[in-house]
Amino acid sequence: MEHSNKEKEQNDQLIRLEPNQPVNLTKENLSEHLKKVVNTDSEKGSIDPDKKNTITSIQAQKRKGRYNIFINDKYAFPVDEELIITHMLHKGKVLTPEFQEQLQVEDVYRKAYQRALNYLSYGLRSEKEVRDDLKDKEFEEQADEVVERLIDQKLINDLEYAKSYVRTAANLNSKGPSNIKHELSKRGINKEQIEVAMYEYSFDDQFANAMSLAEKSWKKSRLKSQREAVQKTKQFLMQKGYSMDIIQEVISELDTEKTEDEEYEALAKQGEQAWRRYSSKFSDYKLIQKTKSSLYQKGYPSELINKFIEMKEEETNE
Repeated sequence: MEHSNKEKEQNDQLIRLEPNQPVNLTKENLSEHLKKVVNTDSEKGSIDPDKKNTITSIQAQKRKGRYNIFINDKYAFPVDEELIITHMLHKGKVLTPEFQEQLQVEDVYRKAYQRALNYLSYGLRSEKEVRDDLKDKEFEEQADEVVERLIDQKLINDLEYAKSYVRTAANLNSKGPSNIKHELSKRGINKEQIEVAMYEYSFDDQFANAMSLAEKSWKKSRLKSQREAVQKTKQFLMQKGYSMDIIQEVISELDTEKTEDEEYEALAKQGEQAWRRYSSKFSDYKLIQKTKSSLYQKGYPSELINKFIEMKEEETNE
């Protein structure tokens, strides 16, 4: 009888709720409630062995915020601490099979939500990226509800994500507009949002980035013909995602003129490579024609090609 009164007094201190009735508690109340309901290692036994589906023990896991529920002295299922508070779970509480199933469904949702929060903690994510991550972690069924909540909390915002991506891609990576749009589309951003986000990347900024890339590409093309160097620079800018309008304007502003000495230096370098490559298979007239053809294709003028061939013929005749 004394034990029964003590049990009643303990349970009277707890707010009794129906399964679907939530409660908002302060951190202090939450901590106090957990102290009351979570068993220490020395606490064993059920409140009433005659009751079915009675919580007989709530034990903390090693993982912070996770607890194991024991029903009739047998392990039943794990729950998040928020569910213990929301539903006021405690020793002696009788759980219907339906409510027990509801708790497990809610617990899986809590896991999915926490997974999404953790994923978002590393940086902005698009809705598609969050959904894909939840699917990878086997939370696909919970994705709709989790994403809707995160959108309401403004933790997912595809337009703001797109704007941020555009700024980063432009300022840090010097990506061109086409590549940026393609990447945003892959991340699930719709066309309208992409177009709005692209206002973050002005024409002047695009031109400045493209010019900087073109200058770097041009320096690497020192030992190429002027025509080939221009073509390589154009191709490079196209690969980076810049429009032909930008590319043409950059090329017109870029100092692409080479002196005859610079052009011949580049020709001689590539001419020697071609001569060595073909000399193992051809000789005389065929060797000369193959070398000339290679240099023509690279954009060198005929007078410089002939000058190089004459030099090679003189070397051969010596």
